[in-house]
Amino acid sequence: MNAFIVASTRPYIGKSGFVLALLAIAGDRGMRTAYFKPYGTMPATVDDVHTDLDAVYISRQATSDAPLDQVCPVVESATFREDVIAGLQGDARTQVSDAFARVSRDADLVIIEGPSDVFQGRSVELSLCQVAELLDVRVLLVAAGERAGLPDSVFGAADCLGSRLAGVLFNDVSAAVTDFVKAQATPFLERRGIRVFGSVPHDAMLSSVTIAEIVEELGGTVLSAEANVDQMAESFMVGAMGQDKAMRFFRRRPRKVVVTGGDRSDVQLAALETDTRALVLTGDLPPSAHVLSRAEELGVPMVLVAYDTLSTVERLEKMFGRMRLHDPAKAARIREMLTASVDVDSMLTALTSRQDPE
Repeated sequence: MNAFIVASTRPYIGKSGFVLALLAIAGDRGMRTAYFKPYGTMPATVDDVHTDLDAVYISRQATSDAPLDQVCPVVESATFREDVIAGLQGDARTQVSDAFARVSRDADLVIIEGPSDVFQGRSVELSLCQVAELLDVRVLLVAAGERAGLPDSVFGAADCLGSRLAGVLFNDVSAAVTDFVKAQATPFLERRGIRVFGSVPHDAMLSSVTIAEIVEELGGTVLSAEANVDQMAESFMVGAMGQDKAMRFFRRRPRKVVVTGGDRSDVQLAALETDTRALVLTGDLPPSAHVLSRAEELGVPMVLVAYDTLSTVERLEKMFGRMRLHDPAKAARIREMLTASVDVDSMLTALTSRQDPE
C-alpha cells in the first residue's frame, strides 16, 4: 500500500480539487484507491455519522468502500473545541492512526487530504508535519500562485517536514505572475532543495458559482428570468456610484454578479447593459417595474435579499473565494489542467517513494 498527503499553504487554493483529480487518475490506472481526511472542519451528520461534508463527497469518488466513520475520524465542531479547551478531548492521534489502518486495509493507494495550512490541527497534535510523521508518508504541498512574492509559507512547511516534503505544486497561477513563478520562484526553491512539480494556471470557471447557488446562500427571491439561474458567474462587483461611472466600472468584468441597493435603478440599468449574469438587490427593497421589465427582457435574474450590502458581500466573498467541489464538470477540468501542466507519473513516483525523514 502506498499513501501520501495533499496539503496546502493556505485555505481555498485547490487542494481538494487535486485530491479528486489524483483519485480519478489512479483509479483509471487500475489502482484500488482510498481517501482519508484526518482532521475535518466542515461538520455534518450523514447516515447518523458525525463527519466532514467534503470528506463524504470525495470519499465516494474512491474505488474502495471505506467506512464513513473512519474516513474522517476527527472533526472540529463547537463541541469539539470546547472539549479540547476543557481538556476533555481524547487522544486524537490514536483515533487517526487506527482509522487510517482500517481505511488503507485493502487499498493500493491512499490519498490523504491534509490541513488547510501548516498549523491547522496543532492544538490536538494533528498539524501537517505531525500527521505526516504519524502516518509515515510524504507530502505534496499546494501553494498559491496568484501574486509575486517570496514563498515564505513553503519554507515554513519545509522546515518541519524535511525530506517528507516530496515537492510543491503552484496552483491558480495568474497570467500576470506566470513568468515570475516559472523563471524566478521555481528556480529559487529548487536551489534550496525543494522540488517544484509544476504550475497550474488560473481558470475562472473553477471558482465560478451558479446563480441558483447564490440564491440558496443568500436566501433570496428570484424576481425575473428564473429559468436562467443555472448560469455561471465568475465574480461579483458592488454598484454604489452614479450611472455614468457605473457603466464604465461594470464593463471591466464579464460574466459577473452585481450587488446594489434595491432602490438604485440607475445602477441596475447600467449593470444590465453590460455582461451581467444576475443582479442582487439588498435591503429587501424591490426594483422599479421598468427595471424589472428590462431584466426579464434581457434574461437576467434579479435576486431580492434581506441582507444589507456589507453582509451580502461578506457571504459572496466566501462563495467566490473557494472552489465548489460537487460539480463533475469542474472535477474533469481540474484533471485536464493537472495532466496538461504536470508530469503526473513523475510526481506520483516522488510522492510514494520511501525516504528516511531527516
